[in-house]
Amino acid sequence: MSGIARPFLINCQLSAAPRETSSRPRGLLARSVALLRLWRRRIREKRALANLTPRELADFGATTADVYRELATPFWREASR
Repeated sequence: MSGIARPFLINCQLSAAPRETSSRPRGLLARSVALLRLWRRRIREKRALANLTPRELADFGATTADVYRELATPFWREASR
């Protein structure tokens, strides 16, 4: 048998386990790429939101006024909550 014992982790301990790498990019190029990905995701989400019908909006409690407000916000700005 191995002399190293490894304790079993339960779900609440898994999230508290230390990460080996930081989730925040450190270099200028990495930060720029992450920012471009965020902007592209926002653009895709805005396009999908613009294509929803009033019935689909009502499914999650949004109105057309909410959609117009969100679509008026530039993709580079974080939406106000």
